[in-house]
Amino acid sequence: MVPNLIFGTSTLGMDMTEFQDAESVKSLLGHLEELGIDRLNTAARCPPFKPGRSEQLLGEANESAANFLIDTKIDTDTSTDGSGDLTREAVEKSVNASFKRLRKYKGLRLTAGTQLANNPASLGQCVVRAPPRSGNAFGRADPGIERAGCQAALPGLGVSNFPPALSEKVLALCRKNGWEKPRYHQGAYSLITKGVESELLPILRAHNISFVGFQLLAAGFLTGKLVNNEHADTRLSDSNPLGKIVQHRFDAAVKAEGLTPTEVALRWVGYHSALGDGDAIILGASKTAQI
Repeated sequence: MVPNLIFGTSTLGMDMTEFQDAESVKSLLGHLEELGIDRLNTAARCPPFKPGRSEQLLGEANESAANFLIDTKIDTDTSTDGSGDLTREAVEKSVNASFKRLRKYKGLRLTAGTQLANNPASLGQCVVRAPPRSGNAFGRADPGIERAGCQAALPGLGVSNFPPALSEKVLALCRKNGWEKPRYHQGAYSLITKGVESELLPILRAHNISFVGFQLLAAGFLTGKLVNNEHADTRLSDSNPLGKIVQHRFDAAVKAEGLTPTEVALRWVGYHSALGDGDAIILGASKTAQI
């Protein structure tokens, strides 16, 4: 089956985007609802340079968000080794701040893992955005997540960007200590970045953990801009012979089918990738017309 579609809201409140106030976000959510999309992805650190604004705008559009499940991420300090990000105090602080911005407080639990009928717009999952650089940080902090979650009221936990080795370590710690395993794993995945298929996906499948793919357009390469000579100072510039070969081969293959790079990328991840029932993909937009 085709993976579920999640709308990424990291552009809400970002400069030079259409979504700058509650009214524009309400209009966006109405359009998404018409398309049958009922799940949103945000983060405490989004958008860049305006952390928390995405969550805040979703909160201001609360009534329009009533039928959406909202996933957010635990805040992380990228200037450190991450060892303090998952303590009980840090998790509670991050989650409660997200609740306040999103205007969601009641009827939420760490272990529920599903949308709660009694909550008008449930906070779906809380995601550990990046792995602690210290190998033992997750082991020291996870009890804090468990205890904090009971008080801060989260229905489920996911992880993002954890490499295979660390994912296995986390699962081993969960087994050893009787902790609940992550419900899903977010990671970069596209037509040209398929590394997760060989190591990470088999681990997730063995533990019944869903995969949520992002960067489906390979950080812009699959939009077509890089194959239209807008690639100066990148790995695909004319100064890199291999990059030039790659872009020309891809451009020729796409044109031969009468398609655009974006169409090919999205068709592949939807119908030909290793993702299926229970998995999901995140797509975002800077304006409604792109949706």
